[in-house]
Amino acid sequence: MPLSTQTNEIPSTTGLMLAYRFVPGKDEPQRETVPVPTPGPDEVLVKVLAAGVCHSDIHLLERPESRPPVQHTYTLGHEGAGIIVAAGRGVAEESRLAIGTYVAILMLNACGRCAKCARGLTNLCFDPPMIGLGVDGCWAEYVVVRATCVVPVPGNDPQSARLQPAVVAVTTDAVMTPWHALTRVAGVKSGQTVLIFGCGGLGTNAVQIAKHALGAGTVIATDVRAESLALARKLGADYAVTPDRLKALLKKERLAVDVAIDLVGVQATIDAAMVFVRAGGTIVFVGQGSNKVSISIMATTTKQLEIKGSFAGNYQDLEECLQAVAEGKVEPEVESRALEECVEVVRALARGEVKARVALLPPSFV
Repeated sequence: MPLSTQTNEIPSTTGLMLAYRFVPGKDEPQRETVPVPTPGPDEVLVKVLAAGVCHSDIHLLERPESRPPVQHTYTLGHEGAGIIVAAGRGVAEESRLAIGTYVAILMLNACGRCAKCARGLTNLCFDPPMIGLGVDGCWAEYVVVRATCVVPVPGNDPQSARLQPAVVAVTTDAVMTPWHALTRVAGVKSGQTVLIFGCGGLGTNAVQIAKHALGAGTVIATDVRAESLALARKLGADYAVTPDRLKALLKKERLAVDVAIDLVGVQATIDAAMVFVRAGGTIVFVGQGSNKVSISIMATTTKQLEIKGSFAGNYQDLEECLQAVAEGKVEPEVESRALEECVEVVRALARGEVKARVALLPPSFV
């Protein structure tokens, strides 16, 4: 059945919406009232039900070197969940994306035509820019995205106990990113020992993915924060210790680390990974805490280590993540706040006061 491109959920009087935007030269998101966008060919308009806040957003605002090359004003927010309320030409016949479909928004806005996409590396295609990181994103009441960038949520029910909008929104990054690193890049196998550096929003989900979804034999989490280690234990880590206790733990329990996932990305965590991963093991860099680090060539060669990088994830990763959440294998920790609190949430995250993930809820869903 052809889908209508009109819906009474779209503001019909002013055609305006609230949005928090990146403005060149500003180090905080700027509140603006902007027109509700109209979907073009092969695009859908999504009524945002929740939008995640990530450390990448902080880096984007505070560190000029981390900003995408596109330097213009746009709406922030690369993690989102919502309902399709309108569709452009070319989407109308696709029942998978019928109006009313509950969807997760895939931040990777891959072109589908370049050499990277042809090789299956759609997560590394940045032309056009990522949603919320160069083009308008989800810190608004509505967002227009290409139909290829929305993934239907299992069950199609925003009231689902396991797949509420705040959970779905953060799944698009905080679950998908470690999922891709652990499955596609590291290739973690059942029974292996996995060491996870960093127990923040990504790390707590990495613990659950490794233990409950992939069947890792032993999961070790390390962080400098006691409360983060306690949460990691609660979510399935067999051991959770501060970095200075890692050596003693591995010796006492006679553990050999097969795979290390570094979700921090600073010299100290990289050095530790090089030391503690067994000969022939794998290290995957995910965190971008430092722009540049050094790697020991001696350790890499004499231990024959496999060192890889991992970035975000692809459509299939997000489908699999949503299914894992639906099945209760991964339960993302998330706190909901009103969209109008966006600036304060960003400030709190920058100060290190946010322990889990935060999702912003637009006025109509608070």
